[in-house]
Amino acid sequence: MLAEQILSLNLTTRKLCKNCDNGAIITQKMRLLYLVRNEVLSPRELVGELSIAKPNLTILARNMIAEGLIEKMRVERDMRSVHYRITDKGMEELNRMIAELNDSIVKQLQLNDKEVQKGEKKLEAALNFLNGVE
Repeated sequence: MLAEQILSLNLTTRKLCKNCDNGAIITQKMRLLYLVRNEVLSPRELVGELSIAKPNLTILARNMIAEGLIEKMRVERDMRSVHYRITDKGMEELNRMIAELNDSIVKQLQLNDKEVQKGEKKLEAALNFLNGVE
Protein backbone atom coordinates (compact mmCIF):
# COMPACT_ATOMS: atom_id res chain seq x y z
CA MET A 1 0.00 0.00 0.00
CA LEU A 2 1.36 3.42 -0.99
CA ALA A 3 0.65 5.08 2.38
CA GLU A 4 2.59 2.34 4.19
CA GLN A 5 5.52 2.74 1.82
CA ILE A 6 5.60 6.50 2.43
CA LEU A 7 5.54 5.95 6.20
CA SER A 8 8.25 3.33 5.91
CA LEU A 9 10.38 5.62 3.75
CA ASN A 10 10.05 8.43 6.29
CA LEU A 11 10.96 6.21 9.22
CA THR A 12 13.79 4.50 7.37
CA THR A 13 15.50 7.75 6.41
CA ARG A 14 15.28 8.90 10.01
CA LYS A 15 16.89 5.65 11.21
CA LEU A 16 19.56 5.64 8.53
CA CYS A 17 20.91 9.05 9.46
CA LYS A 18 22.36 7.40 12.59
CA ASN A 19 24.47 5.11 10.38
CA CYS A 20 25.70 7.51 7.75
CA ASP A 21 27.79 6.17 4.89
CA ASN A 22 30.08 9.00 3.80
CA GLY A 23 27.15 11.31 3.11
CA ALA A 24 25.32 8.75 0.94
CA ILE A 25 22.52 8.52 3.49
CA ILE A 26 20.44 11.47 4.67
CA THR A 27 22.08 13.04 7.74
CA GLN A 28 20.80 15.66 10.17
CA LYS A 29 23.36 18.02 8.65
CA MET A 30 21.89 17.44 5.20
CA ARG A 31 18.35 17.88 6.52
CA LEU A 32 19.25 21.17 8.22
CA LEU A 33 20.99 22.51 5.10
CA TYR A 34 17.98 21.52 3.01
CA LEU A 35 15.59 23.31 5.36
CA VAL A 36 17.54 26.59 5.36
CA ARG A 37 18.42 26.52 1.67
CA ASN A 38 15.66 28.99 0.73
CA GLU A 39 14.72 30.69 3.97
CA VAL A 40 15.98 31.84 7.34
CA LEU A 41 14.63 29.65 10.16
CA SER A 42 14.53 29.94 13.94
CA PRO A 43 15.78 27.23 16.29
CA ARG A 44 12.15 26.49 17.24
CA GLU A 45 11.24 25.89 13.60
CA LEU A 46 14.28 23.69 13.04
CA VAL A 47 13.67 21.63 16.19
CA GLY A 48 10.14 20.94 14.98
CA GLU A 49 11.14 20.10 11.41
CA LEU A 50 14.13 17.94 12.37
CA SER A 51 12.39 16.27 15.33
CA ILE A 52 15.43 16.71 17.55
CA ALA A 53 15.93 18.18 21.01
CA LYS A 54 17.04 21.82 21.25
CA PRO A 55 20.41 20.89 22.87
CA ASN A 56 21.11 18.57 19.93
CA LEU A 57 20.26 21.35 17.48
CA THR A 58 22.57 23.69 19.36
CA ILE A 59 25.48 21.26 19.02
CA LEU A 60 24.71 20.54 15.36
CA ALA A 61 24.38 24.24 14.51
CA ARG A 62 27.57 25.15 16.41
CA ASN A 63 29.52 22.54 14.42
CA MET A 64 28.01 23.65 11.12
CA ILE A 65 28.79 27.30 11.88
CA ALA A 66 32.40 26.30 12.62
CA GLU A 67 32.50 24.49 9.24
CA GLY A 68 31.16 27.62 7.54
CA LEU A 69 28.00 25.86 6.29
CA ILE A 70 25.42 28.04 8.08
CA GLU A 71 25.48 31.34 9.88
CA LYS A 72 23.61 32.74 12.83
CA MET A 73 21.82 36.02 12.36
CA ARG A 74 19.57 38.37 14.27
CA VAL A 75 16.16 39.21 12.88
CA GLU A 76 15.42 42.92 12.55
CA ARG A 77 11.97 42.75 14.10
CA ASP A 78 13.41 41.19 17.29
CA MET A 79 17.16 41.60 17.74
CA ARG A 80 17.08 39.12 20.63
CA SER A 81 15.95 36.34 18.32
CA VAL A 82 18.54 34.14 16.58
CA HIS A 83 17.88 32.52 13.21
CA TYR A 84 20.00 30.40 10.86
CA ARG A 85 20.68 30.68 7.16
CA ILE A 86 22.81 28.76 4.70
CA THR A 87 26.14 30.13 3.43
CA ASP A 88 27.53 29.77 -0.09
CA LYS A 89 29.79 27.01 1.20
CA GLY A 90 26.76 25.33 2.78
CA MET A 91 24.85 25.48 -0.51
CA GLU A 92 27.81 23.91 -2.32
CA GLU A 93 27.96 21.16 0.31
CA LEU A 94 24.20 20.54 0.08
CA ASN A 95 24.38 20.30 -3.71
CA ARG A 96 27.29 17.85 -3.42
CA MET A 97 25.39 15.72 -0.90
CA ILE A 98 22.24 15.69 -3.04
CA ALA A 99 24.20 14.68 -6.16
CA GLU A 100 25.97 11.92 -4.22
CA LEU A 101 22.69 10.64 -2.78
CA ASN A 102 21.05 10.76 -6.22
CA ASP A 103 23.91 8.79 -7.78
CA SER A 104 23.72 6.23 -4.98
CA ILE A 105 19.95 5.76 -5.39
CA VAL A 106 20.17 5.41 -9.17
CA LYS A 107 23.03 2.91 -8.85
CA GLN A 108 21.37 0.83 -6.10
CA LEU A 109 18.02 0.68 -7.92
CA GLN A 110 19.70 0.21 -11.32
CA LEU A 111 17.55 2.86 -12.98
CA ASN A 112 17.91 4.17 -16.52
CA ASP A 113 17.27 7.83 -17.40
CA LYS A 114 13.65 7.20 -18.38
CA GLU A 115 12.94 5.38 -15.10
CA VAL A 116 14.59 8.19 -13.12
CA GLN A 117 12.41 10.82 -14.83
CA LYS A 118 9.26 8.76 -14.28
CA GLY A 119 10.17 8.22 -10.61
CA GLU A 120 10.85 11.94 -10.11
CA LYS A 121 7.42 12.83 -11.51
CA LYS A 122 5.68 10.26 -9.32
CA LEU A 123 7.52 11.41 -6.19
CA GLU A 124 6.77 15.05 -6.99
CA ALA A 125 3.07 14.21 -7.30
CA ALA A 126 3.18 12.31 -3.99
CA LEU A 127 4.96 15.19 -2.23
CA ASN A 128 2.50 17.73 -3.62
CA PHE A 129 -0.37 15.58 -2.35
CA LEU A 130 1.23 15.24 1.11
CA ASN A 131 1.89 18.98 1.27
CA GLY A 132 -1.66 19.80 0.21
CA VAL A 133 -0.62 21.32 -3.12
CA GLU A 134 -3.03 20.91 -6.04
